[in-house]
Amino acid sequence: MEYSYAAYTKTVNNKLYFFVKKYICYSEIQNAPDILESYGMHTNFEKACSIAGVKDANLMQQLFAEAMPAKIQTTVIAPVIPILSKNYRVEQIGNQAALVSKLSGIKKSLTARMPQWLLASNS
Repeated sequence: MEYSYAAYTKTVNNKLYFFVKKYICYSEIQNAPDILESYGMHTNFEKACSIAGVKDANLMQQLFAEAMPAKIQTTVIAPVIPILSKNYRVEQIGNQAALVSKLSGIKKSLTARMPQWLLASNS
């Protein structure tokens, strides 16, 4: 009989938790599955090891190194454009974001066409 161990991390409710599992392996019996003896879960790695019954410092270092690659995750964060109200929007002007009234576009187009309306109404 011998022991095997596993360690990994998982994010639960935006907190990183360490999971440490201790298995009993019966190598004398052919095709015998490993049996979970104990496991620990905690935000502190040392406490997770203590809960799982792992006390050897060298083993804890190996398990910590095993758990750390799961901690590093690359995430792509999409830019967030806030919705301020129905009357305003955010526009990209040059290299800067600007707050623009939705009515300003209508006002500009009406102002540009106004002389034509005046000419059409006078004739």
